[in-house]
Amino acid sequence: MGPESALTRRTLLSGGALFGLTGLLAACGQQAANEAAGSTSSGAPSETAVATDASSASATPSPVITRGYSGGSKAPDGEYRKADEYGPAQNVPLPKARPQQYPETFAGLREMMRDWIKARNYGIQTGDMQYVRPYMLDTFKSDIEFLNSIEKLYKEGGWVIEGTSEYQAESDLMYDEEAKEYWVLTRRLWTYGLYIHPNGKMRKRTNTGNENETFMFRYRYKDGYWYLSEYRSNEELRKEGLIK
Repeated sequence: MGPESALTRRTLLSGGALFGLTGLLAACGQQAANEAAGSTSSGAPSETAVATDASSASATPSPVITRGYSGGSKAPDGEYRKADEYGPAQNVPLPKARPQQYPETFAGLREMMRDWIKARNYGIQTGDMQYVRPYMLDTFKSDIEFLNSIEKLYKEGGWVIEGTSEYQAESDLMYDEEAKEYWVLTRRLWTYGLYIHPNGKMRKRTNTGNENETFMFRYRYKDGYWYLSEYRSNEELRKEGLIK
């Protein structure tokens, strides 16, 4: 395991720190297949889902939205434009092409998380998930399913307004000797996400409370790389007395 191999279960390593790139940035969507269902899972933040259908007030069919350019025009090369009602974000800065090797320390984990957050937010703004997938093991199921649903939305002609998120460490880095994994209590920071569907439907998810925002993020370290392994819900954390 490296320098931390002798640590006992849940041993403190170092102080908590902000994972995010720029602090309190906007929004994250719902996890997993709930995006399509419009419901909230036990492992997801407290959110309010509001779906509006352009045909709800009449018997006429929903309009088909034509995806154009955010800001109403094609942005010059290199000019970043956020998504809006006219179209998806333009010229989103690329994340790192592949995961980097970092030391088996909290500082190393923070560097990986910064890379993952940038790759994840890039995928949410573009529908291109090739950069974020290598950071996550198959056991990181809910977020993988959520990102797959976003990818599908873009392929169908939709897009996301806002919807990105930042993450903040709420505990020290711990080591679970039984599972051979590390974990950190982590808070997700977001405001809202607006999902534009090509059939005229619009779905909004809003963060209505911070009490449901803390998760246990679990990690594995192998051959110089950190991997996201799993995250656990608030209910599980409360049962273990890790949060109130």
